[in-house]
Amino acid sequence: MRRLFWAGVGAVGAVVVARRARRMADRLPDAVADQVEEAGRRASTALRAAVDEFRAARTARETELVEALLVEPAGGTERRPRTRRRSPEPAWEADPWSDDEDDGF
Repeated sequence: MRRLFWAGVGAVGAVVVARRARRMADRLPDAVADQVEEAGRRASTALRAAVDEFRAARTARETELVEALLVEPAGGTERRPRTRRRSPEPAWEADPWSDDEDDGF
């Protein structure tokens, strides 16, 4: 219930801020409003360019790392034979889930 209340408060706050911003924009002279719009466009363009540059650099670095880390060894990809065998796991003496032993539970 608290989350719903605070979501409602946030929505009302956003509406109030948007209305006040609209009223202020209506009061500004057209020249100032045009300058503000142009500044917003330039900021948006700069942000898009930065994101595009970041994506290109990320892709280049990813390619570089893949080439560096996933190279084929000089001797090829064949595995060397084991020099020593591992001992097999010991088998169970009896079934641990059998009802042979009653633990009293």
